Amino acid sequence: MTRMLDLLTSPTVVGVPATVLWNAPAAPRPIDVAAVADRPDLVAWAAGLDDEARLGLLDRADTHAVLGEPVVVVAEADGWAEVRLPLQPSSKHPDGYPGFLPTAHLVSLETPRADPVVVRTGPLLGALLDRRTDGRYLAPDGVVHELAATAVTSLRAPSPEPVDPADALAVARTFAGTPYLWAGSSAAGVDCSGLVHVSYRALGAVLPRDADDQAEALEPVAPEDARPGDPVFFANEHGIHHVALATGGEATFHAPRTGQPVGAGRFDTAPATETVTAARVR
Repeated sequence: MTRMLDLLTSPTVVGVPATVLWNAPAAPRPIDVAAVADRPDLVAWAAGLDDEARLGLLDRADTHAVLGEPVVVVAEADGWAEVRLPLQPSSKHPDGYPGFLPTAHLVSLETPRADPVVVRTGPLLGALLDRRTDGRYLAPDGVVHELAATAVTSLRAPSPEPVDPADALAVARTFAGTPYLWAGSSAAGVDCSGLVHVSYRALGAVLPRDADDQAEALEPVAPEDARPGDPVFFANEHGIHHVALATGGEATFHAPRTGQPVGAGRFDTAPATETVTAARVR
């Protein structure tokens, strides 16, 4: 997989804790005002959505972008930026997931990143910060954060270790009990592929954002050989529609669907019409 460090080239980054990538500037509804405010609060916004409102995101929102995430700006108009997200590979565009963000959610880095890290736990999960000489961490919005060394993944490690799927599973488990959120890939909430994407990204591994693209990009393994943390894919006659993380045996951990919380599942109970495959992140 591509190293995250190789994709941190854009001087424009997300300058808020998290923001929704919309498929059009007109996509947000009145109920989404907290998500598109100049200082958005996605956690409070998501907490205020009932199941009907969450289902209503299906044709409006595509993913989340988090603090420090690089953004390629294609055009700007009326307070919105048409963008690509390089850290979220997608078959929808070769430069990264395409969509629209409020321009107020973007900032330009004054200096190149010196020692970037990705946060692997807590409310800033997935955020890209810069390690300061005093051991603290600087965000693009100028806020300095004090985090334990175990709470971040260094992207400039001289000899990076292979990603351990069990570590990705540990990140995923921090979402246990969280309501499913379509397009979610931040501490505010996750959908099935967002859970897999953000869990590996917190370790410095860049996976495609959507389940079908993840299956296409990763090395296949037999489901019975899946290790804890390996992605497990479910397909029907229309193709791949769901992804989970193996936890051992036939058990999984996943974001099921709207109305159900993130938690345990199984792949040995899939209907006979379903095809189950698995993959490994190298």
